[in-house]
Amino acid sequence: MKKRSVLLLTMCMVVMTAGCASGGSDAQNPDNSESGDELNVLIVSDLDPLEPVFAEYGDKNGITVNVESVPYAEIFETIEVRMGTEEDTIDVLVADAPLITNYTAKGYLAPLDDYVAEDSLARITESSREGGTVDGQVMALPLYSSCVNLYYNKELFDERGVEYPDYNVENRMTWEEVVETAQQLTYTDDEGNQIYGMTFEQIDTPYQLLPLSQSLGAVQYISDDQTTTEGYTNSEEVVEAMEFYGNTFNKWNISPKIDGSESTSYFCSGQIAMFVGGSWNISSFDEAGVNWGVAPHPYFEGGDAVTPTGSWYMGVSAYSKNAEAAAGFVEWLTTDDETCQKTYDIMQNLPCNISVLDAIEADPENEGTPAALNVYEAMNTAMARPGMVGYEEWQSVLQKTYSDVKNGADPKEALDSAVTEIDSLIEKYQK
Repeated sequence: MKKRSVLLLTMCMVVMTAGCASGGSDAQNPDNSESGDELNVLIVSDLDPLEPVFAEYGDKNGITVNVESVPYAEIFETIEVRMGTEEDTIDVLVADAPLITNYTAKGYLAPLDDYVAEDSLARITESSREGGTVDGQVMALPLYSSCVNLYYNKELFDERGVEYPDYNVENRMTWEEVVETAQQLTYTDDEGNQIYGMTFEQIDTPYQLLPLSQSLGAVQYISDDQTTTEGYTNSEEVVEAMEFYGNTFNKWNISPKIDGSESTSYFCSGQIAMFVGGSWNISSFDEAGVNWGVAPHPYFEGGDAVTPTGSWYMGVSAYSKNAEAAAGFVEWLTTDDETCQKTYDIMQNLPCNISVLDAIEADPENEGTPAALNVYEAMNTAMARPGMVGYEEWQSVLQKTYSDVKNGADPKEALDSAVTEIDSLIEKYQK
């Protein structure tokens, strides 16, 4: 865990108005004159590259932004422990998209409706706004979103004489076609190395695996009253998707039985031909010298094209003593046009800001790239993870279930067992 202060060099306190925001937006920031001159921001270490942006805000508005960075493996437990004790030393906190409903139910987040201007909300996509809205109240705003594509190793395709996947979304591969192609690309090379046809980046995580069942028509994973996952998380569509997933490891043998933390390195070392993953891996591909190509995310024949979406949101702690100032920081960081452009330039993750999305789409240099493809998917095929009060428990159980199926467990039996465990864990949230 790291604590840092983003230094401010301003001589005096200023009122946070549109004039203090960057020139790319006229978002109205709330008055900070009575809320102190410091903000404490809790982030995941993935966001460390954005600290210069935080510093700019402190510079413009005469406040010190204290940044506390926590590794991904620790961030969720950190939030639970510290917010669960109603700690008031956190003003702004990061929140993973599907946990916003859970954090709201637990009373961790302060509603932003009274602080954030309507024209600021209008700058981000509707789906992103909805992702941070619970029971009609805006509880958090998106820092950026995400998308997943099909990446492939051109050298392995060339070696086996296999045609590259098509970039055109009208010709996106079906999962059935992926299996056929992957079988041609699963072999032992001349040096005795086992090459596999495909893998998911996040091998046992709902974020990247939910589109399998969503493509088959699954739209709900818990009952409307949030009391049971029986008949939802183990629906016919989910079972069919899990059977497909298990077959990639145990029937077709086109995917390696590795941990998700190893998948990117396998692709980078030329051991996997097709990689279903996020664009955040591109720098790793390039550093490894992979001659890669990109194609749209696959779908099941007769089903819908669905891609995962959602990422980090920023919210205001319900226990903050500086709620107005904290909300001003969140509004500027997540909706201001110029700031969102800087965030995209630094992180290269799919933005939620409409102005930045339009600029990406209009730039001829992005033609044929993951960036342009992701804009299309964000506007046409993106489907969020389910928001539920027991999402952490649900995800944890499903991760174990995916792992069991990967290792040969019967998909239906594994899912039936999973919903029984999940329902017992979420009983504590029932009113």
